[in-house]
Amino acid sequence: MKYYLAYGSNLNKQQMKHRCPDAVPIGTVTVKDYELVFRYVATIEPKPGAEVQCAIWRISKADEISLDRYEGYPRLYVKQDFRVEVNGKKITAMAYVMTNGIRPIIPPSTSYLRTIMEGYEDFGLDDMALITAAARVE
Repeated sequence: MKYYLAYGSNLNKQQMKHRCPDAVPIGTVTVKDYELVFRYVATIEPKPGAEVQCAIWRISKADEISLDRYEGYPRLYVKQDFRVEVNGKKITAMAYVMTNGIRPIIPPSTSYLRTIMEGYEDFGLDDMALITAAARVE
């Protein structure tokens, strides 16, 4: 088992139940000095002073293989470890981060945004940063 840090559509508990049946939600974290960006699909990118709200899942190897396929690993996304504190415990969690320069900033589709919004509701996250990121264009 390993920890997975989700910030986009994989916040959605229904979606994760289908895609990753062994996944267990652990809690929420804030990743500092990163911002949520839509390059049609969600990614997080370094930005001093910014914050991204995320959920932590405990996943199995089979779940990770399923996520690799869904995320287009390693072409569209690469894996990056983040050291975070969840429920008073420091852990290392893996996140999928888009490869550099692969896509311009483009707002997400309505259905994709709705899926992420449901995930924000599932975890009780504040959706203002999500709405701001979704409205941003280059």
